[in-house]
Amino acid sequence: MTGDTVPRREVVGLAGLTLVALLAGCAGGAERRPSGGAGGPSTQGGGPPAVGGALIDRLADYRSAFRFTPTNSRAADGEVPAARARVAMRAELAAFLAWARTNGHPEIRPALPADVGDAGYLLDPLAGNDESLDAVPLAGAREPFGRLIPDNETVKSYVSTRQAGLALIMVKVMLSRAEYARLVTDSPLVRAAAGKNVVTVFPFTAPEPKAGDSYPELLPGVREAFRADSALRWLVANPGLSMSVENQQRLRDGGGTLYTADGYRVVYVDSARAGYLPAAVARALYDGLRAASG
Repeated sequence: MTGDTVPRREVVGLAGLTLVALLAGCAGGAERRPSGGAGGPSTQGGGPPAVGGALIDRLADYRSAFRFTPTNSRAADGEVPAARARVAMRAELAAFLAWARTNGHPEIRPALPADVGDAGYLLDPLAGNDESLDAVPLAGAREPFGRLIPDNETVKSYVSTRQAGLALIMVKVMLSRAEYARLVTDSPLVRAAAGKNVVTVFPFTAPEPKAGDSYPELLPGVREAFRADSALRWLVANPGLSMSVENQQRLRDGGGTLYTADGYRVVYVDSARAGYLPAAVARALYDGLRAASG
């Protein structure tokens, strides 16, 4: 999924999902319960956060006028809107990192970049999950930041997947390196996915755009699940294992890819219900990751 276009393979690959299949694919009822709200303490995935993880609550104190671009509208398509969105997200990332130099976890602060000024492009490796993050410090940093997820699929350099990237950056900055490794990089969720996408940020409960301006075939089961529960901010679901034989065949016939590895799940976050606020999306993502990886 991208903020510029939605690749046909991904659209077709997700279109066969149904609400029953998605909910059957969840690991348990606890994972489908609401997190209590972005910004509120999580009680899922093995109890309250550890001492270091409690810093995630500070995201509620981060103030910004920036909002994610709704990606269910073709208004986000085109070279000029995409470029504008990239510049705005660079500025937001720089602002957040400046805030994090004081409020982030002490272990990650040496890996935070200095003020990049007008050279916001120097932060692109972060939002793009570039492999260089594992070995090369960001501008002005003393240590490498490390990749958000050790694969090349979860975070790409498109507008909408940069939303997942920014949310993951926010989560990582508020945790110790060991906590983040347990939650994400070394977690069962990421290992089972084996390089496939495990995070999707999308405005599932946003009002439908005008006729002809939306992607109604995208994730119908996930959309219905969010709209059926007004408190739901994230959902953990298996994208293929529990699909009916008919839907599996439809997906294959359409050129899609069916993932059936045991335990492979995706954390879906509703950006609309989070008000398109990156910090609120990040908190919801944190709660979903804890449920999926705990």
